[in-house]
Amino acid sequence: MLKHDYAHLLDIPGAEQVGTRVYDICEYLWMLHEAGELNLDFQPVTTRLLYHAPCHLKSHGIGYPAMRLLRLIPGVQLEEVDEGCCGISGTFGVKVEKYDLSMKIGSRLFAAVKAAGTDAVLADCETCRMQVEHGAGAHSAHPIDILARAYGHG
Repeated sequence: MLKHDYAHLLDIPGAEQVGTRVYDICEYLWMLHEAGELNLDFQPVTTRLLYHAPCHLKSHGIGYPAMRLLRLIPGVQLEEVDEGCCGISGTFGVKVEKYDLSMKIGSRLFAAVKAAGTDAVLADCETCRMQVEHGAGAHSAHPIDILARAYGHG
C-alpha cells in the first residue's frame, strides 16, 4: 500500500517519496546481502519448512526475498507451497458471512500444507499465518523468526 499506492491516494507534497523508502523487511535484508552488508554468521537451523507467499506481497513485484534469505541458513530445507490464496484477504475471511467462502478459497493451500508434513509454514503476513493455522492445523511463523534462530535468538 505505502510502496505503490500512497502517492496516488493522498494529495500531499512529497508523498511519492514515501513509496521509494518503504521496504518489506526481507526485501531490505536481501538488499543488505546484495551489498555485502548482511551478517551471514548463521548457526544451523535444522528444519523443514514450507513458504506461502501472501497475495499482497506477490502484487508488490519484489519476488520472494524471504525464500532467498532462508536458503542462506545452513540446515533449512525450504520449499514453496504455490496453491493460491489462503482466503483471508485482510479481514474478509474473518467476517461471519464470508467465513465459508474464505475457507473454500484456501482449501487447496490447506490440503497441500497438511500433505507436506513440514515443521512449519512460513508467511510474511500475520493474517495468512492465522488462516493457515486454522485451516490446516499447522504451526506457522514469520520468516524473520527463522532468521532470528539462525542468529542465536529464539
